[in-house]
Formats: sequence, structure tokens, C-alpha cells
Amino acid sequence: MTRRERAWALVVARREQILYLVVGGWNTLFGYGVFALLYHLLHDVAGVPKIPGSMVALIVASVVGIANNYVLYRTVVFRSHGAVRHELPRFLVVYLVALAVNLVALPLALHELSFNVYAMQAVYTVAVVVASYLANKYFSFAPTHRDGWESGASS
Repeated sequence: MTRRERAWALVVARREQILYLVVGGWNTLFGYGVFALLYHLLHDVAGVPKIPGSMVALIVASVVGIANNYVLYRTVVFRSHGAVRHELPRFLVVYLVALAVNLVALPLALHELSFNVYAMQAVYTVAVVVASYLANKYFSFAPTHRDGWESGASS
């Protein structure tokens, strides 16, 4: 087997992980871009009392990003044929947990560390990519008995 054939075999064997990184890279840039734009536009807005612009930007960017993520991960990466009514709630749990951690971690990190909001959000986003791959593969888009998958275990 030539080097090129071995490389292609590796790409084929790791198709899902490679696609996850490519799609995840897009999702990360998209979500971070939405966050940065909203933060830039909202950080000085006083229309929402006692809620910093970073939190408003984080919540709105998360909603937009989660919708984008779900469609691309479902269709491109995991090629899921499971019922949306079963997968979407599991997918939302993964990202709502990530959002909840972010809502706590971002203000704490900004208070305790000397990094700016853009750098802190970028670091957090990288950590979420790894954790969300595992959660999506084994939880969100994992086949279930309801989706037509039969396991050897009794239900």
C-alpha cells in the first residue's frame, strides 16, 4: 500500500472526526463571530438593567449558534436518520449545559484573570468542541431503540 493509499484509508476511517473538526471549525467561527459582533454592538447598551452586554451577546449568539450546529452536525457529520423529536432535546441538553457553564465561567474568568472577553470566550469555545463531540456522538445522535436501532440488550 502506498503512502497516498494509507493516507486516504486514514481519512476514510476517521471521516466522522475530520468532518466534526471541519464543521466544528465553521460553527466555532460562526458562533464566535456572532458573539463578537453582538458584544461590540451591545456592550454599552443600558437597555437591560444589571445584565452586562457580554451576557446578552452570549445568550443570543448561543441560540443562533446552536441552531446552526444542530443542522450541520445532524446532516453532515453524523448523517443521522433518527427522529428529530428524540435527537433535538438531547442536543439541546448538551449545549444548554455548555451555555450554563459559560454563563458562570465567563464572568468569573473576567473578574479573576487579566484576559479580555474575546480571549476568554475563544479559550472556552475550544474546550467545548472536544466535550461536545463526545456528547453528540454518544448522547445526542446515538441511535436509540425508538430510532430503529436494535441492541443485544433488553429494554
